[in-house]
Amino acid sequence: MRFRYPVLLTTLVVILMVGLLVGGCGNSTEQTGADGKTLSIVIDSIPDRKAEADAIAGYLREIGVDAEVRVWEWNTLRESILAGERQVYTSDWGSATFDPYDLAVPKLKTDDRGNFSFYSNSEVDALLMQGSTGFTEEARYEAYVQAQQLIHEDAPWIFGYYKDSIEAASIKVQNWEPSMDTRINLHNVALTEGDTIVVGLRSDKILTLDPANYRDRETETVIRNIYDGLVTRTPDGEVVPELAKSWTNPEPTVYEFVLRDDVYFHNGQKMTADDVVFTFERIMAPDGIDGMPSPRLGLLGPLESVEKIDDYQVRFTLSESFPVFLQLLVHTQIVPKDYVEEVGAKGLAENPVGTGPYKYVSGRLDDQIVLERFDGYYGGSPDLKKSGKEPVKKVIFKNMPEPSTRVSALLAGEVHIIQMVPEDLAPRLEADPRVNVMTAEGTRVYGLEFNTAKEPFDDVRVRQAINYAVNWDEILTELYQGRAHRLSTAFLPSGFGYDPDLEPYSYNPEKAKELLREAGYRVND
Repeated sequence: MRFRYPVLLTTLVVILMVGLLVGGCGNSTEQTGADGKTLSIVIDSIPDRKAEADAIAGYLREIGVDAEVRVWEWNTLRESILAGERQVYTSDWGSATFDPYDLAVPKLKTDDRGNFSFYSNSEVDALLMQGSTGFTEEARYEAYVQAQQLIHEDAPWIFGYYKDSIEAASIKVQNWEPSMDTRINLHNVALTEGDTIVVGLRSDKILTLDPANYRDRETETVIRNIYDGLVTRTPDGEVVPELAKSWTNPEPTVYEFVLRDDVYFHNGQKMTADDVVFTFERIMAPDGIDGMPSPRLGLLGPLESVEKIDDYQVRFTLSESFPVFLQLLVHTQIVPKDYVEEVGAKGLAENPVGTGPYKYVSGRLDDQIVLERFDGYYGGSPDLKKSGKEPVKKVIFKNMPEPSTRVSALLAGEVHIIQMVPEDLAPRLEADPRVNVMTAEGTRVYGLEFNTAKEPFDDVRVRQAINYAVNWDEILTELYQGRAHRLSTAFLPSGFGYDPDLEPYSYNPEKAKELLREAGYRVND
């Protein structure tokens, strides 16, 4: 099917309609007609999602809604959204735990940190809480399924899609595959020739090299090659031991870990339970990062205390049952207590010391970070088939925010691995025999959120109508070359509790018009 709303055509239509549309402040305009009001809305978007927003506006105009698209830089748009000044806006949110705890919960629980739609449903809140804290898998799953059904009916978003995570590597790279959480793990990765791996990151800068002072996936990619944690994940998301040899869960709120006794930090200090306790208490303390709180605290869930049992055993106590705890532990890397107490957070960020396979050599956060092999490495997780020191001597992480630049650098042999290949550039790489293009199931939800606190989107009929009005199958085929997949709510099929039987809103413009008529709006015949 030919796509009906290419970017250029839609842009011209929008320009012609500017004089007719009202909505400069983001509020809807209702023009009274003979058989109802005309609904006028502004869809606010970021540049990367403009074509998608244009297409949605086109579908809305087909049923009689006056729709305009406006493009913003994300931080400016976010401030305006949180101030309640926008109507409907493109949004996305990623999961770090393969569980709704850090995706559906922050996005849809009343007043939670990512709830940009101002959605509130006390029944949904209770079900999300049951899903994230229930001790049995069955109880958690049932709570999440019920929550999805209510969210689907309430339609606080134009429910969208998730995308395949596309990454690419030179055929010289061995033993590497993309992970579902998009972090690039170079443990045990080798080259058929040469001794330096160069990675092109999608970021313009790394935030820090202190593992307790950031919330950013590209930063975590670099950090997790310098530091190891108690546990790690396989590329498909299974939690396996790393610095820990094993663990037990003797009570719903207690986890006990036995540590390896052959692990050394890059400065030669042996890792013990004291370092583990210090690492977590530093994140939990309100002034743990040189007098400031750690942004990683939210990734510890209901962790209440960490205590040393002996030199190689630690006990974690939670305030309530929390089955996602092990998934969260993947995101905490262990630092050396004595070294950090000596140099402080600033010193650690400038000269990081971890237990990981590579140690810091040099670099700038806004340019590149150079690491070299740590020959004292213990070997990493046995579940990931690690065996002693790494086969590559040096790693360079380069900031390369422009996708076409990353692709060109890979084809020119200047880098070996690149992140986040855009869908339209993937065929170019797939056609080159020197490159392997690989995909992993994405863990980020894309949609458009309504401001459900204000007219017209405080009316569920209007929200449902907009969902029925959008032909997502056409958008995903034309804009994302079939590498994006519909979602019925903000739950991912890769995450716990996903309901595969809940169907996304179908493309049904007649149903959309029926609902708008019921809500008092004029529509096209």
